[in-house]
Amino acid sequence: MTTSRDSLLWQHIQSARWYAGKGRDAELVAIHPLPWLAPPTPELAVRFEIAEVRNNDGASETHHYLLALSHRGADSPGGGVEIGSYADPELGEVTLHDATRDPHAQRLLLAVLLGGAEQTTDDALVAAHLLDADAVSAALEPRIFGGEQSNTSVMYGDVAMLKLFRRLELGRNLDIDVHRALADGPAADEVAQLFGWLEVEWRDSSGQTCRADAGMLVEQLRGVTDGWEVAVESATAGGDFTAEAYSLGVALRRVHTGLAVAFGESRRPGADSATGMSERLDAAIAVVPQLAAHRAGLQRLFDTLAGTELVTQRVHGDFHLGQTLRDGAGNWRIIDFEGEPLKTLAERREPDTVWRDVAGMLRSLDYAGGFAVRNAGSPAQDARAWVAATSTAFLAGYSGLAEDSGEKSLAPGDRSVVDAYLGDKAVYEVVYEARNRPAWLDIPLAALGILADSRPTDDSREAAR
Repeated sequence: MTTSRDSLLWQHIQSARWYAGKGRDAELVAIHPLPWLAPPTPELAVRFEIAEVRNNDGASETHHYLLALSHRGADSPGGGVEIGSYADPELGEVTLHDATRDPHAQRLLLAVLLGGAEQTTDDALVAAHLLDADAVSAALEPRIFGGEQSNTSVMYGDVAMLKLFRRLELGRNLDIDVHRALADGPAADEVAQLFGWLEVEWRDSSGQTCRADAGMLVEQLRGVTDGWEVAVESATAGGDFTAEAYSLGVALRRVHTGLAVAFGESRRPGADSATGMSERLDAAIAVVPQLAAHRAGLQRLFDTLAGTELVTQRVHGDFHLGQTLRDGAGNWRIIDFEGEPLKTLAERREPDTVWRDVAGMLRSLDYAGGFAVRNAGSPAQDARAWVAATSTAFLAGYSGLAEDSGEKSLAPGDRSVVDAYLGDKAVYEVVYEARNRPAWLDIPLAALGILADSRPTDDSREAAR
């Protein structure tokens, strides 16, 4: 039986853009308060709280969501988004606000992180870990960034960004892990600088101690444009995007090199990957029956991996144009290393072949061309030519070929592996579009039709890298 306060918070969670359980049979199990971030006063009291939520449809799952709450007394108006009022036994009558939208609370969040200290109670902890943050001042003016959904970001001046992870995962957050690993390596210029992060600990309803990263403070990238917007604008205008695509391929290769140095490499039988692709295809056919027409051709594509040995390492895992930013000088930055959100943390930590990221970008370029046709009325032939040219340039940049070499950018064995991963990615896209944007279903289906008609190359069973 939830209290009135819990009811307020449960309504807030269910209406939030970052709540991943919409449409599911879920219940609020408990709210776990963490230590106050500063001594509470009648005017303002701020703390994180952990919402323990159980999904009851299908296999029972428990998830933990981070709440950032500011408590304001009757004589302390303001605070941004109001959640509701209740009588707090410690503070009296207060109104709850989302702290990420309360200017005073936003400043406190930054001050706590820059303080590099710990706040503790008997069964909970908030710890701030600070790296080189000389460029960041607690006096920076805060503002909310409204463009994210799965997380919440607060911008500080034009210097830093605090990204709070709303759906917590126990253990080290992948985004923090990767940014720390790449900081001093060959890919340092391709990612934002990590200034510090927040870690939280609490005891769940079963009495188990849980620990997770709650947020990260990173460099705010200035003068940048979303990679998807840049590419779509070019595709719509029929522009030449090959130089940009080439440099994006170079940037991804540097990131992969940095990840291999930091986390090492391993090997995996290609047959294991082929089996997983086949299983995902069968599951997708159950959702989108028209995929069955491509099953035989896609299975041939996946079977080219049998007998190969794939070199694997830590990869981005969810790489597409929306995970890139481009500055005015034409430099690319790569963001959001948390992997595909529908996968478990263990699955996202699992080493994979670099060709998964390459295939993800190739599919994203194809989508940019499709968007230009569908939304801007660009001639389909022009869009296809744009996709072909940019894809070739991207692969050349990734493969380390001269931009104007005219050489094939991938060895036949590598091309075969990329095609298999392209098919796997497009199968995922078909299911996503069928569930969310049926009008877009023709884009991945068209790609699958072309891939399913392809034939394996003679040397497709080479060890691939």
